[in-house]
Amino acid sequence: MQPFYFAYGSNMSTPRLRERIPEAEPAGAAWVDGYRLTCNKLGKDGSGKANLVPSAGDAAWGVLFSGFADTAWTSLDRFEWGYSRASCRVLTAEGQHVEARLYLALEPAEHEIPPFDWYRSHCLSGAVEHRLPEPVIETIRQWTVAPGAL
Repeated sequence: MQPFYFAYGSNMSTPRLRERIPEAEPAGAAWVDGYRLTCNKLGKDGSGKANLVPSAGDAAWGVLFSGFADTAWTSLDRFEWGYSRASCRVLTAEGQHVEARLYLALEPAEHEIPPFDWYRSHCLSGAVEHRLPEPVIETIRQWTVAPGAL
C-alpha cells in the first residue's frame, strides 16, 4: 500500500492538489498531535506559506490523500520548494492511526509571514471542503494577508 499524504496548506484543496497530482484521492480529515498550523515559511514570492511547528498539547488538522505512486512524490517535491518530506503518524477523524508523509519547512521563520489572499483562499477552501473543525477554519480565515498579489 502506498503511503498517505497529509496536506495542511493549499494542497488541502482537492482541485489545487489535482493540478499537481491528478491521481490524488481525498481520504478524509486527520490530525497530527504535538504540532500547530502556522504561516512561517517564506515562499519564493515573498509571502507566507503554511507550516507545522512543534507545540505540546496542540493538534494540527489537515487532509489525507491517497493515490501517490513514487513518481507522484517526486513531482510534488518540485512544488514543495523549501520543504523537506517527512513521515508522521496521524489520527483520522474515525480514530485510526495511519502512517503518512508531509512537508515541513527547512528554514521556518520565528514569526508569522502573511500569505497572499489566493493562498489563504486555497487553504480555506480545502478546510471547508473536507469539513475540518470550525476553529481550524476560523484560524485560516483570520490569517492576515500580505499586500500584493490577489
